[in-house]
Parts: sequence; C-alpha cells; structure tokens
Amino acid sequence: MIEINGPEICEGGDKKKLIVFLHGWGSSGNNFIHLAKVMSKSLPESHFIAPNAPFNRGVDGYQWFSLEDRSEKALYNGVKNAALIVNKFIDIKLKELNLKDAQLSLVGFSQGAMLAIHTSLTRIQPCASVVAYSGRFIAPTLVASEIKSKPAICIIHGDADDVVPFLSLDLAVKALRENGINALGHTIHSLGHMINDEGIKLGVDFIRRNFEN
Repeated sequence: MIEINGPEICEGGDKKKLIVFLHGWGSSGNNFIHLAKVMSKSLPESHFIAPNAPFNRGVDGYQWFSLEDRSEKALYNGVKNAALIVNKFIDIKLKELNLKDAQLSLVGFSQGAMLAIHTSLTRIQPCASVVAYSGRFIAPTLVASEIKSKPAICIIHGDADDVVPFLSLDLAVKALRENGINALGHTIHSLGHMINDEGIKLGVDFIRRNFEN
C-alpha cells in the first residue's frame, strides 16, 4: 500500500480531535496546511495534518487521481483507489493519537473534497463530519452499494466557480440525501474556485457542532 504524509499542526496538550485536510489537484499539503492554521484558532485540542497526495506532478504539485480520462467510470476508479490509501493513513494516525472515528473530521478542497466525501462514506465507522469545498460527489450510483458510514457532510461552493461547476453542489446534496446521509449545502455568492472567510467560518462551525454531538 502506498504511504502518504505531510505537514502537521499539533501544538501542546492532549489531542481530542484529528482533522485531516485533503488538498486539491496540483496542490500540496504544504499549500493547504494554511487553512488548518486558520481553523486551529477556533478548534482547540485538535491535531491537524495535510498529507500530500501520492502521485507527484512535479512543479505542478500532487494529485490524488488522474484527470486525463474524465469519464464517470474512470473518476470513480480513481477516487476509490485514492480512498483506500487515505483510509489506511487515517487508521494509522487515529491509532497513533489513541483516537476514534467519532473524533475525526475531514476537510477537502476541489479534488480533495471529492475524495473526502468518498473516503468518509467507505470507512467502517462514521467520522464526526466532512467539510467539502468546491467539490462534487463522484459517481453516486456506483458508490451507493459501497456506503458503510453516514457521517454529517457539509458542502460549500461558490456560485462563480469556473473549475468545478456550481451545479455540482445541488447534485451532491441530493444524491447524498437519497442515500440517507445528513448533507447540508451552502452557496457562497460571487465566489470562484477558492475558499473565503465566510466558507471558513461555515466549515469551522460545522466541525465544532458535530464534534459536540
């Protein structure tokens, strides 16, 4: 099995939560850990880690799965294989920190958001929450039979996104709810393919609320 790792934020004290950040296509854990630094101010007693995706794109960073073939089947196979790697990584980190899935949250952006959704649904035990920024639910009809867990999922998307179509938000929420998942959707008006302060606040509030539950 391919091993992954990346930058971590784990300042002092016992950790009661693990928050895993999954970066977008062509980015890296080093680029995405900045979001963890911002969120950490509102999420104390948390261990943050942003692993690099397993496949190096050289100067373009990393990818979780290839986008050369964008057919639904190819994307499904790609995210499924990536989820196996991430789930193994999560299992190791939870064991290291002596934490359980109920103390785990996933945060993803773009390709990382797609992976966060798939990963959370295929874990044996449900994590506390998933925050998916500017992503989509890949191949819901193919994933349906593989769903093992039904965590709370929050999908946040800008309506000016020119990379991942904004209509992906409603499609994902609808498909998740049809499979019995508690999914919420938030629109950020006039926002492109990025995460802004409003989206960060929504994400932090969602994570905090579901850890408390």
